[in-house]
Amino acid sequence: MSVRGFTVNQLHKRLGKLIEQGEGRRYVAVDKESFSDNRESDGVCILDVHGMGILACGVADDDGGTKFDSKGVEVVRRMCVLVGSDRANDRGEIVENRF
Repeated sequence: MSVRGFTVNQLHKRLGKLIEQGEGRRYVAVDKESFSDNRESDGVCILDVHGMGILACGVADDDGGTKFDSKGVEVVRRMCVLVGSDRANDRGEIVENRF
């Protein structure tokens, strides 16, 4: 992926591969904390997407806490997650800790 983020064509290609792999019914989410830019203090609020992938994410309950099922097990949902530069490598893949 380019340093600037995804193009529409690149996003379409990546989503097409996920659909071919049977992931087409996954919800899409954004990892808000992975987006940062030195220009935010100057008012920049539209930031480039640098990576995406399928992740198992904990689900929040109605109060914003961790959701548990009737057996006391945390509810987890596989989702297509879009990430910023803080969690993506040069190939647009999600990484745990970039630095």
